[in-house]
Amino acid sequence: MDSEQKSGTHRFSIVMTATRSGTESFKTLDDMPPILRATCLKALQSPESKTLVIADEAGREAMLQQSAEEGESAPVAELRPQKRSRVSGRLALEILLCGAVGLAVWLVATLR
Repeated sequence: MDSEQKSGTHRFSIVMTATRSGTESFKTLDDMPPILRATCLKALQSPESKTLVIADEAGREAMLQQSAEEGESAPVAELRPQKRSRVSGRLALEILLCGAVGLAVWLVATLR
């Protein structure tokens, strides 16, 4: 595993592969068997290949600052936990209406 530390930022990189024979991990592409490396390099050059960065808010700010200093304008996609939405007003009204209808039917049935 490649580890680098600069000003409080840690960087780890690892190459993980999954084939029919199982999964393997390598420190670098150079550590891979030549046939697997060629397949991996071909896949990395495809438009479907992406880089995944996992960072907290401080790490995100450091990456944005570094890319701004280097003049890069790479898109930064954010995945934030979605807030749970409260019960919508319409759903609450429907539940209340069903309860009121049920109560009215029960009252009519018991008062006769």
